[in-house]
Order: sequence, then C-alpha cells, then structure tokens
Amino acid sequence: MTSRGVTLAALLAALGRPSWWLLALAGFLVRGGVLLFVLAIVSLPSPLVISNLVAPMLVPAVLGRVDVGTLLPIILGVALVAIWLIGGAWIAAATEVVLIRDAHEAMIDEGLAVRPPPPAGRLLTARVATAHLIAHVPTALTLAIGAVRIVNVAYLELTSPFEVTTPLVLRVIAGAAAPIGAIVVVWLFGEIVGGLAARRIVLDGASLLGGLRRGVGDLIRRPAGTLLPALTTTLVLAVDLAALLGVIAFVWSQVRERLAASSVDAPGVTVALLAFGGTWIGALALTGLIDAWRSAAMTFEFERAVVAGAVRTGSDPDPGGTIGASAGRRPGDWSTGDGGGSL
Repeated sequence: MTSRGVTLAALLAALGRPSWWLLALAGFLVRGGVLLFVLAIVSLPSPLVISNLVAPMLVPAVLGRVDVGTLLPIILGVALVAIWLIGGAWIAAATEVVLIRDAHEAMIDEGLAVRPPPPAGRLLTARVATAHLIAHVPTALTLAIGAVRIVNVAYLELTSPFEVTTPLVLRVIAGAAAPIGAIVVVWLFGEIVGGLAARRIVLDGASLLGGLRRGVGDLIRRPAGTLLPALTTTLVLAVDLAALLGVIAFVWSQVRERLAASSVDAPGVTVALLAFGGTWIGALALTGLIDAWRSAAMTFEFERAVVAGAVRTGSDPDPGGTIGASAGRRPGDWSTGDGGGSL
C-alpha cells in the first residue's frame, strides 16, 4: 500500500472512531488551539489600548528605573507561559500515546501489514512530551530571532502607519512576511520530527534521544512518504480552521448585535445563540476529526514504511498467522501484500 493509500485508510479509520476525535481535540486545544477559538470571539484591542497597557512596563525599563512592581507582572507572565508549555505538552503527549496505540490496533483490525503490538514502555508520556519540546527548540530560536523584525514592524505601524484602512494585524503580517514564513516552516519541521520521534518511542520502545535521532533519520531517508500524510492533513486542518473560525466570528457578531440592540428581540437572540452554540460544537468536532486523522495518518505511514523496509531487508517479523494466513482479526480480511485471507 502506498502513502496515499494509508492516508485514506487513516481517514476511514478516524471517521468510525469518535473517541479519537475527543482525544485529538484535547491535545490540540491544550497545545494552543484554544487561543484560536478564543480569538474568534474576542475583539483585539486598538493600538491606543495596547500602548496604554504596555507603556507602564516599558517606560521604567527604558529609563533604568526597574522596580518590583514592574518586574512582577513580567515574571508572573513568564511563569504562566512555562507552566502552560510544560503542562500542555504533557497532556497532549498523553493523548498522543493513546492515539498511536489505538491507530496501531486499528491497522491490525483492518488487516493491514503491521508488526506485533508494542510492549508497554516506561514513562512514555514524559518521553513523548520531552521529545516534542526538544523538537521545537529550533522553533523557539527562530521565533526569538523573527520577533525582533515583527516587533519593529508592529512599532512602525503603531507610531507612523502609511495607511490605516487595513487592519493592524494584516499590516504587520504583510510587513514581516519573511520571518513569519520562516517561523511557520520551522514549526512544521518541529511538529513532524516530534511526531516521528513519538512513534519511535511508543511503537519501537526507543529512548528519548534515540527516538529523536531516528525520527530525523526517517525524515531524511523518506522525505516524500514522511511529509505527504503530515502536510496533507495539516493543510486540511489549516483550511478547516480558517473557514470554521470565520463562521464562528460571523455568528458571534450577529449575537452581539442582537444583544446590544435597544430593543432585544428574544426569539431572534435565542435563535442566534443556538446557531452560535451549534457552530461552536460543530467546529470543535470537525477539528477533532481532522486532527485525529492527522495522527492516524502519521502512524499508518510510519508502520507501513517500517514493515516495507523489513520486507526489503528480509527481516520481516512473523505476522502471527498460520500457513500464510492474514494477520487481520476479522474473517475475510485482505490487504495488499498479504498471502491470503483469514478464515
């Protein structure tokens, strides 16, 4: 089976397993996805409000008069971000470990060529979480370097903009397109490497550094097969989020207009709130489905490549059948490359 074939098979597997949607959605939200859904219903502050909030902290620092009152909000903010990164990474890793194991079981159920179930490892969640954090060290460095250009562009747009008709966010994105593009590319690289390392750790029992090293090796040796499922599903997820968050923002604007009207139309407000709630729940469910598909597609492709490599080198593990029978669990299973169907 090809990479395109296992990507489609992963979609079909995810469609029939709603429990995966909840796990994938939980991992997506704690790793920062919740901010996207919040931004869809929260109005960004104006440049004047931003300057009024930031100036009390920046002016004393520039003048060299840093006191406890100035440092405390900064220290508290850094501590909260660190707790969120570590805690979110651990929760997301816990959901990812379950999804990887479930996807491996789904491959067995579907009769696909697969190795025996992996043994239970120690500290899987901690190792997977740490692997993802290490894989995103280049992302953090790129973000730190690119932030200088982004802040400069934002400062110029706030103090001396050439035009004010375009929203501030779009003007900053246009002026700092290069560093923002670099951050996105490096982030994608970190996501893929972290995902490959997680599968090496969960399915192969690799150590933390061994999983990262072999994950990078997989990306170098098989760039096309490794990138196709990850980039395809990530692109679908990005388009889905852009469309769904746009719909949520539109519906929420209708709710606010009806609530702010001088004479409240109770039936209209009720309908608008129900539409908003249904849109919100539907957006979360679809996002969970696509993210579950993304996780399963990476697992399916990883296992397909490992089994195919073992077949080529003559070290194919015993699939567990007898007289060439299929390793699939269900009667009549058939898969490409299998010697026959189970009876």
